[in-house]
Amino acid sequence: MKHNLIAGSLLTATMLLSGCAMLGDRVPGAAEEGCITRGIPTMVDDECLLPTWVAFGRAAQTGTQQWRDEVLQYMGSDTPRGGLARAVVFSQEEAEHWPAGLALFRRYTAQAPESIQPLLQQWQRDLERRIDLQSRLQSRLDAQHNRSTQGNSRQRQQIQVLEQENVELKKKLDALTAIEESMNARQSP
Repeated sequence: MKHNLIAGSLLTATMLLSGCAMLGDRVPGAAEEGCITRGIPTMVDDECLLPTWVAFGRAAQTGTQQWRDEVLQYMGSDTPRGGLARAVVFSQEEAEHWPAGLALFRRYTAQAPESIQPLLQQWQRDLERRIDLQSRLQSRLDAQHNRSTQGNSRQRQQIQVLEQENVELKKKLDALTAIEESMNARQSP
């Protein structure tokens, strides 16, 4: 009887620590229908590992900023689980946080169980593509701004040249007007 109680307790503890239980949200089509798909997934390699990480990725996409901040604070440890959880959250933050997420994916993906490495690699590639697109967009915006600034600079130079020409023409006109007045004054009796 005591042996069954200890074995049952160990089984329950193992199931809870591995992310599997009979309660919680379920992922349709999961290999194990009792997988908990809420919270921060573990790194225990079992049939629930992949569905729990997929659910965590969805939660990072749809979660509130407060939820993401809490996960980042809670998972601040320098472990594969903590690093990968932060990487997933950073990948769903503003673009300024993407490089930090990418660095964490690169650092910890190889240390993750093999069963979730393809998922983590896919998320990493997606983040790399978004960073690349953001970089190209920023380069184009910078180039456009530079062209605009150069265009504005050229326009300012042209305006200054025209204003200088206008000043010189006004001087010439004033000189011609003075000559004309002088000639008219001589012709008058």
